[in-house]
Amino acid sequence: MERVRWGWVPYLVYSLLSLSILGTLLSPGYILTLDMVFTPHFDSSSFLYGLDEWWPSASAPFFLLLQFGSKIVPAWVIEKAILFLVFFLAGLGAHRLFPYRGVGAYFAGLLYMINPFTYARFLAGHWGMLTAYAMFPFAIKAFIELLERRERKDAIRVALFSTLVGLIQVHAFFMLFFAFGIIFVVRAIAKRREPAVLHHASKYMGISAAIFLALNLYWLVPYLTASGTVMGEIGQEDLLFFAPKATSDFGVGFDVASMHGFWREGYLYTKDILSFWWLIFVVMLFLATYGFLVKYRHQRLGWVVVSFAVLGVVSYLLALGAASNLTRPPFEWAYQHVPLFRGFRDSQKFVALLCLAYAFLGGLGVREIIKPLRRLKRKLPVAGMMTLAIMLLLSPIAYSFSIFGFQGQLGTTDYPQEWYEVNEYLNQDDEDFQVLFLPWHLYMDFSWLPNRDKRLGNPAWQFFDKPVIAGDNIEITDVYSQSTYPMSAYVEFVLANRDDIENLGELLAPLNVKYIILAHEVDYEAYNSLYQQADLAVELERQGITLFKNLHPRAKIYGVNSIVHIDNLEQYLELSKTQDVMEHIYLLGSGSSSGEASAMEVVGFEKESAVKYHVQGSESEYLVFTVSHRASTEHWEYEGQQAMKNLGFMPAFESESDGGELVYTRFYLVHLTCYIISLVTLAAVAGVYFLPKTKRQ
Repeated sequence: MERVRWGWVPYLVYSLLSLSILGTLLSPGYILTLDMVFTPHFDSSSFLYGLDEWWPSASAPFFLLLQFGSKIVPAWVIEKAILFLVFFLAGLGAHRLFPYRGVGAYFAGLLYMINPFTYARFLAGHWGMLTAYAMFPFAIKAFIELLERRERKDAIRVALFSTLVGLIQVHAFFMLFFAFGIIFVVRAIAKRREPAVLHHASKYMGISAAIFLALNLYWLVPYLTASGTVMGEIGQEDLLFFAPKATSDFGVGFDVASMHGFWREGYLYTKDILSFWWLIFVVMLFLATYGFLVKYRHQRLGWVVVSFAVLGVVSYLLALGAASNLTRPPFEWAYQHVPLFRGFRDSQKFVALLCLAYAFLGGLGVREIIKPLRRLKRKLPVAGMMTLAIMLLLSPIAYSFSIFGFQGQLGTTDYPQEWYEVNEYLNQDDEDFQVLFLPWHLYMDFSWLPNRDKRLGNPAWQFFDKPVIAGDNIEITDVYSQSTYPMSAYVEFVLANRDDIENLGELLAPLNVKYIILAHEVDYEAYNSLYQQADLAVELERQGITLFKNLHPRAKIYGVNSIVHIDNLEQYLELSKTQDVMEHIYLLGSGSSSGEASAMEVVGFEKESAVKYHVQGSESEYLVFTVSHRASTEHWEYEGQQAMKNLGFMPAFESESDGGELVYTRFYLVHLTCYIISLVTLAAVAGVYFLPKTKRQ
């Protein structure tokens, strides 16, 4: 009855704390910072149809929900709800993971919820990482219960919570399974004299793994069969650039141990305000150590305590990554040879598991220290112990109080009204076209952001309703870009020569670019040559933004009669000075040119979906189909034909006088099949989980 009576208190505590953390950021408007990019509308098609092979993601269901949700309530409300849940679930999850009720559980919840790691990741906009972070305790608790109780529902819970962990960031799966591995090994050692127990647990782990694989087939198979992903482009330069940084005089080793060390510098931490911050950390480290020493031999709980201690030590070493001479060699080896490990070029992400170890073990330490409260009867000792208990409980808040309101480093805002005007203007044009957004940067400073740090991931491709081609060049140290999108390489080549050309509109026409947006930010003056182009005209000019219109003919699908072989894009650029590039197909490599140039034929079509088009008949010899920026240029077929590659990447085919179907076959062969299997698995699992067990007679 007591549990029922007071069971609501943790929900209230962590709700109030979450609201207090967000504070004034709950006011209307978006929180936009580095990787936290929310826009008024979401388009889930690239995720849903698997058009973007380069970026492995399990997020299709999530972004589909966001898309529908943004039609009902403002997107900024959805963003605030997600951020609230991130903190609320982190605190509640760690609280429920703790094996006892009382002050120790609240300490665990507070420390896991409020610490330098969650603070820095929020400022950097890493809401995907924080979402996984919030789900870790639930998944780990389910796994521990599976090993102890070995029941069907536990196996299902492990699979479901594990799936939620990686819904936004797939490499969070690695961290979770790494934690599972440590917990299982410790459990196996503790039960080495009880093989039947381990065998039974292994059976249910196998069931859980099978359910997990079936649930996640919708992204696993596409990832494993992709022609190339971002993982393959991450190199040694990333490992060094994103290594943990020393943020205090104590050095990077101490900073990582104290849950600091984030590679992105310039944020105002509690340690920058409170000179004795390190002393509070020492107290919390003592609590975790004390909790381990008191409980590691506990008959029932000991193996769990040891598991979290080992998890904390190993995750600390992994978090150091390339920042330490001790950990760098094994980390680099794993970086090169272990699947998904390249997602940890930012090795400080492993501090997430260190935080969980501190929270669990520290909660045990607090619980043991305040035990005498129950036996003391005199008022003075009771008051003293109560004061000590409160101080210990509130130490996480004192250690990271800057998280409340984020010291004014963030604000809420809306996108400039001029952006909405441009978007509305573009939406009035019913044609199927693409828009080029400049300046060409993946990250850049936006003057209208109310933040101390005005750097933001380019939001243009999400904000504007029409398909947008925007910069995806990472620009770190000596690495200008890691993008494997061929359209990006083409745009970068053209822009690199923009001061020497006068036909930029013609060169963008093969990409079906009808408009160019120039935001007056960062180095926008470097694009003044746009005003001198013979085939571009200023269509709309507002404060902070200019819209250009491409005057050169272009189309989503067009017909030509000529094929020209070229050695490289430099040769193509020279040819564009004497011939209309929209009258030819340009194939890279040796070969004989054929056909005669004639005016481009606009070919009609009906779009059934993002992966299927019904193309009308054409009088031309060949068809060229212009894909969207982040869509795959592979796997497109027209009436069973494999594609030629205009400019090395744009699908082209021999035309059919009667027309036919243009299909992205990979969706139907890979994605759709896997969606069906995953959905059927989810329905079956839900049915099994909620159906009552059959009673034995």
